[in-house]
Amino acid sequence: MSNRVELESRGLGMQFGGVHALAGVDFKLRRQELRCLIGPNGAGKSTFFKCVCGMLKPTAGDITIRGQRTNGLLPHQVARLGIGIKTQVPSVMNGLTVRENLWLAARRDNTSAVANRLVADIMDRLLITDLAAELLETLAHGKRQLVELGIVLAGQPWLILLDEPAAGLTADEVDRMIDVITDINRESSLIIVEHDMHFVRRIARQVTVFHQGRVLIDADVDTVMASQDVRDVYLGKQV
Repeated sequence: MSNRVELESRGLGMQFGGVHALAGVDFKLRRQELRCLIGPNGAGKSTFFKCVCGMLKPTAGDITIRGQRTNGLLPHQVARLGIGIKTQVPSVMNGLTVRENLWLAARRDNTSAVANRLVADIMDRLLITDLAAELLETLAHGKRQLVELGIVLAGQPWLILLDEPAAGLTADEVDRMIDVITDINRESSLIIVEHDMHFVRRIARQVTVFHQGRVLIDADVDTVMASQDVRDVYLGKQV
């Protein structure tokens, strides 16, 4: 992993009426880093995620992506900077096949021939080639999650933002998702918002803990998991 900072927030604030969802968040992500964001409900992690990807415009501070200030950019403008976003409410076409969904995503910025090769590579990489002719609406949740991730990969992003990728997965599917994310991280940086502490423990190297709109701690996963402050934030629940 390089020491080059590719995404940074300085004094980031987001206010809704009198509520400070974010209050002075400083954050740095380096090239090919995998960072997990954790914290109890309402801690600010999802608001931070939405500010980074352009779904919300911060009310204070700055976000810089590869040297460009992105405050106020719309989601499609952020995506053009090489950012891939997988939210819990993805933009997919249920009436089309897996291959058709992937091809449409790949075709946005490529010729048909390049899109065809890219789709084949993605299906092989995610081990979903056998699903190519299946309608997306017929897939079980775990397989659908992989296809949605494939749609993100079709944009060939250098940074991928994932919102709770382990949610609703079986134990075997979590194992598969971990393998996929680890593979992706060889080429791309990732920011992952996640509630599943066992998943975080298995996949993260660096973890940022949000609490009451601020960064409580930003450290390696072992330090975070051993922190009494983190345990207190989770109401004494073992993490």
